[in-house]
Amino acid sequence: MRPLDLTEKDPSKKVTIYFEGKPYEAYEGEKIAVALLANGIYWLTTSTEGRKRGAFYFGPLPIVINGIKNMDGRKVPVRANMRIERQNYGEFQEEVKIDEKKPVLRYVVDVAIIGAGPAGLGALLEVQEHLTVALIEEKSWLGGDLWLKRVKQKGFDDEPQEVIKAMRDRFNQNVRVFLKTAAIGIFDEGEYFLIPAIRRNQLIEILSKRVVLATGAVDNILLFENNDMPGVFRRAFALEVMNIWGVAPGRKVAVVGSKPEEITAELERWGIDYVIVPNPKRVEGRESVERLIDMNGNVHDVDAVIVADGRRPDINPVTQAGGKLRFRRGYYMPILDMNHRIRDGIYAAGSAVSIKPHYANYLEGKLVGSHILKEFGFETEPCIYEEKLREYEPETVPLHRIEYDSMNLEDVQICGCDVSLKKVYDVVESGITDLQIIKRLTHLAMGFCQGRFCLFNGALLVSQRTGIDMTRIDLPVARPPIKNVRMKVVARRD
Repeated sequence: MRPLDLTEKDPSKKVTIYFEGKPYEAYEGEKIAVALLANGIYWLTTSTEGRKRGAFYFGPLPIVINGIKNMDGRKVPVRANMRIERQNYGEFQEEVKIDEKKPVLRYVVDVAIIGAGPAGLGALLEVQEHLTVALIEEKSWLGGDLWLKRVKQKGFDDEPQEVIKAMRDRFNQNVRVFLKTAAIGIFDEGEYFLIPAIRRNQLIEILSKRVVLATGAVDNILLFENNDMPGVFRRAFALEVMNIWGVAPGRKVAVVGSKPEEITAELERWGIDYVIVPNPKRVEGRESVERLIDMNGNVHDVDAVIVADGRRPDINPVTQAGGKLRFRRGYYMPILDMNHRIRDGIYAAGSAVSIKPHYANYLEGKLVGSHILKEFGFETEPCIYEEKLREYEPETVPLHRIEYDSMNLEDVQICGCDVSLKKVYDVVESGITDLQIIKRLTHLAMGFCQGRFCLFNGALLVSQRTGIDMTRIDLPVARPPIKNVRMKVVARRD
């Protein structure tokens, strides 16, 4: 087994890959970043400012494969004898390759559901007997964050993967599933909504009478010195490498942030040694994490850090589709009408609305599905699901205090696109508090994630430095395309 393998792999799929000229063991189907992690390799790219970086906290992973630049190592599976080299993060540009023979695929359905987590699946199962459905999911699996868990979740009778498989087995002939497909916007098209989506180099256009945004939440980015160092993981990535790929993030792990319980049970399940550090100040190491220093000066010898600081709704799809936001319970959430709509014809459900248990998200998806059926004239009772949902109070996510006076702000990355906390701090200290202007001056939220992860911390900085309440801070509206796609594909629309 490789140094960080948690499980035995299928020997028939064993291949050799080469990283920076050295041979390593890998297995067909693994993503490049996972295969290299299993071999104990964390440092995979370098920022424009020369900072070493890994694959599991910020942005895409730009690498060179067999001499071809601009490949994303988090998405590309390994192949035998593949030769991989590091590429500078700042050089990354999508390589435009397209099969000119591919026509635009077009589908017309009653309901388009964007996001295949528990909420999206709940909505689908509620409406599929009467309506046609397109289920659009950018990942390669159904179930969203629930699929990443192995510990049984409250409200469900089985372990997470068995729950999702059972739901999948109930899909009927009215359902069309689009995995590895990114919806890049929602547009009005007469009595329909047009949803352009990208699957590899293929443009897909879906016309739908109703849309459900079940786009889930994003992990909060915690601010501490060298938080972009190889060996620092977002919670979701740590769950993925362990529970999807059977690879450990490290052998001695520090869990930081306000929600350590979101990851510790999974670490215990795998027998991975960990320490909870609620007040991280700095990580240090030569090519990856070797130690974590907390605000009290205590030194923790670890080889990985997992940030578990809670999740917040992914607001980009909501604002692009014309929805409005409000700040409540520690995050920005969409404003909904009595039927769970952000506007006529567009609904929201699950963690895209508020942070709550997986089963509550599933019920909320069923509730939205019931409202849609009622709009189409079918007999249904949304009040049944409303009553059940009252048992689940949405979570309040605490706002962490940014320790400006205790850290070297130049070493704290607020945005993965080489935007330090110092850069944004200086602009705010100069008297500028409008996030739209701050974006233009610092490039905060103008990179690959379009602010999904970094914009909230920008708002938090403005609030804490100026005293402006978070409820009074306007977030910039997301513009299409809301996912990183190859623009030449979109330009081909007939």
